[in-house]
Amino acid sequence: MNKIRPFLCAALSALLLTALTAPVSAAEEDTMLQFDENGEFRILIVADTQDTARPQEATLRLLNAELDAADADLVVFTGDQVHGPSVRTTEAMGKALDAILAPVAERSIPFAAVFGNHDDEGGVSKETQLAIYHSYPGCLMSAGPDDITGCGNYNLLVWSSDGSRPVCNLWFLDSGTYGEKGVSKYARVEQDQIDWYTSTAAALEEQYGEMLPAYLFQHIIVPEIYDLLTEVPASEKKAEDVVKGFSSHSGHYYKMGDGFTAGHLGEAPCPPDIPSGEFAAMRDTGDVVAAFFGHDHKNDFVGTYEGIDLVNTAGTGFYIYGEREYHGARLVILHESTPAEYDTEMLYYKDLVSEPLPGGLTPIHGKYVENIVIAAAAGLLVLIGAGVLVGVRIAKRKKRSQK
Repeated sequence: MNKIRPFLCAALSALLLTALTAPVSAAEEDTMLQFDENGEFRILIVADTQDTARPQEATLRLLNAELDAADADLVVFTGDQVHGPSVRTTEAMGKALDAILAPVAERSIPFAAVFGNHDDEGGVSKETQLAIYHSYPGCLMSAGPDDITGCGNYNLLVWSSDGSRPVCNLWFLDSGTYGEKGVSKYARVEQDQIDWYTSTAAALEEQYGEMLPAYLFQHIIVPEIYDLLTEVPASEKKAEDVVKGFSSHSGHYYKMGDGFTAGHLGEAPCPPDIPSGEFAAMRDTGDVVAAFFGHDHKNDFVGTYEGIDLVNTAGTGFYIYGEREYHGARLVILHESTPAEYDTEMLYYKDLVSEPLPGGLTPIHGKYVENIVIAAAAGLLVLIGAGVLVGVRIAKRKKRSQK
């Protein structure tokens, strides 16, 4: 990493303008994703690193351990790679992204990404960020069609071990940022994106003579997750793995039901309040085996709804909240002989990293909140100290006046 970082940082400014005008990187054009000689294709899903230009050591330790443990053929970042409000310049964005991309590049692993709702909150556009991604070798991320909503709607084919035919397809969608006030807190995948997905799926089927089994990656989970959860009475709200619903589901309590096969429900899923038709399109098209999401840092479940697996990955980053030693990433293994089946497991901090968790509030609430609490406490101490000093001076004046 020490050798590659100076070169990448020095080259970034020169590459930025060129990359902004290119639809894909040179690395994307030259890279074929392919099953290995054992008929496996390994994907490491990294969700919500969500750090700054000065990233947390725990985040970097965990990311490097995840990369070493996964032996991945592809790394997929599922959004909120940075904490946008803390990354307000292109220079800071370059440093923040370098912290997570350089470890991937130095291992020569191809990578793809989608954007989350926080990535561009600091004012650095998705297009500018995309140019930074493209400055790293192995970047397969694409802006996608410029006449539909979002930045980063694209697909990648995974080819057979002999390179003769595509075996499966990977979809990447920009799930947006925030919705219309009073309608939905979070954005949804829009109809023009859905139309692009269905038309591209049809074109692939026509081109290759069969529907390719597909796997989809986006940041924000679909609203149908609440149809998969089991509602429980309020009397059970304190039970383990019971959460209070989010937004339009607020006031109701939920747990994982029979449709779930693995993982934890650590917080309420936070989808858009209004279905966009995305899930229905996936179901009706019939190609998507599983859809993978981030966004909800404490959730790492696997569940099946109407024939499609809905899979959440816990967060890797320690700058924003998480679930202690259950910060982690997800390994997905696809099989050339049975491409509509896959294996998956979470790779947790507790199993990968020998160093203890950070102290203080960071493992649960994140360093961002810890910094706020420390600043507030310091401010309170200053006010108390000032109040004591004023009180002492007043007391001295009263004492003098009594003499």
